[in-house]
Order: sequence, then structure tokens, then C-alpha cells
Amino acid sequence: MTAGTSSLLERDSGTPLWIQLRDILRQQIASGQLGVNAQLPSEADLGEIYGISRIVVRETLADLVRSGLIYKIKGKGAFISTPKRDEDFISMVLGFSDEMAIKGRIVRTQVLGQALRAPDEKEALALSLQTDAQVTSLRRLRSVDGNVRLLVSTVVPTDVAPELHKIRLEDKSLYEVLRRQYGLHVARAERWIDAVLPDADTMALLQLETLEPLLRIESVAFTKEGRAVEHYVALHRCQNTRLHVRTQT
Repeated sequence: MTAGTSSLLERDSGTPLWIQLRDILRQQIASGQLGVNAQLPSEADLGEIYGISRIVVRETLADLVRSGLIYKIKGKGAFISTPKRDEDFISMVLGFSDEMAIKGRIVRTQVLGQALRAPDEKEALALSLQTDAQVTSLRRLRSVDGNVRLLVSTVVPTDVAPELHKIRLEDKSLYEVLRRQYGLHVARAERWIDAVLPDADTMALLQLETLEPLLRIESVAFTKEGRAVEHYVALHRCQNTRLHVRTQT
């Protein structure tokens, strides 16, 4: 940024000055001129550089914070955020590992728990199971490119995947195991999304230093014959990602 940049703002146009400044900073972020974690000039300096008031600067910065392009540290200033990456698994019948692999991402899976048990009431209802049924229960921590991203609790009926609780699933795609070992092909899924605040255990597992909202994704997967073969609840850390959903007619 140089002293001449104030001429980039068109004061006689119908576009508010804060929007003009926002678009300039967005372009500098998108082009890499302002790199990840780079510090922005102070509010006073931005006001002087562009010949605008600090109120206008604050409005610009507030919008950039809301859109996730910058973040603020109290007493230190504003910094460029890590770009958000789109993730499509929420709208695809592929599993999380499969979708990440297509994009060339490195997925790691830590199995926190793997056991045979009776389903709880919610799981039995979701999977249309009888009261005497059993499921393989999985609790897994997923990371992408070295960053912890998901905490997932999954159940699969034992009648469609017997002995699944004995198969080593560390760093494996569950959907791939279901395809190869049991001939199960997921054809569709129903998913529900809401926002939740994590408890202390979840914060520790997802390596959260401060309390932040998580996206909770509940899913029931079905074969083409309509049999429900998987139910999961995932807690998704989405600070540097966005979930992408496709719709069509």
C-alpha cells in the first residue's frame, strides 16, 4: 500500500466508500498481495492511506471479519485469515475420505472407539432396527492435511456388516470397507445440519483453544434398495472451511 492509493476510491460514485475499500482489500487478499496471517495497517493508517474516516475503516473491517477474510486479535490488530476451502461431502453420497481423496487431500483417521453393542433409541429409529438388533459403534477423529477437522460417531447394523467391529479402520474409508468387504453401495443419504457448542471433551479432541461453534451433521445412508446401513453424527470444525451443497431440479 502506498500513499497514492487514496485515488482508488471514487468519491463521486454511488458506491459507499467502505464497500470500495472492502473490494480493494478483498482483491489484495485474493491475489496474494496480502498473505495468510499478514497484518493489515492499523485503522488510523488505513484512514490516512485512503483519505477516509476511521468509522468508514471500521465498517469495512467488520464486514471482512463477518465474511471470514480477516480476524482480529485484541490489542494487536487485524490479520489475514487462512482461505476457506469448500467441502462437498455433505451433498455427495461419497464418504468424507473418498471426497477428500478426489481433491488430493491427505486424510488421517484415529479410531477412538470400536465396539459391538445395542443401538440406542434414536439409532434404532434412524436405521429401522428391531429392539434385539446390534450395531458396530465407531468413534473416530478425522484430520485433513494435518489439521483436526471432524469428530464422528457412527453406527452400522451388524446384520449388513457382520464382524465389522473386528476390522482395523485406522486411516481407512468406512465406505470403502463397506463396498469391498460387504458389497454395500451407498446410493443416497439424508442429512440434517445445525450449530452446537462443544463440551470440554470435544474441545480437547478437536484441539480448540477457545470456544467456537461447530456444525453438527447427522446422516442416515441408504442402499439403492432403501435399506438404511449407516447412521452418524459428526461435529465439524469449520473455521477454515465451507460446506458446499449442490441442488438440482
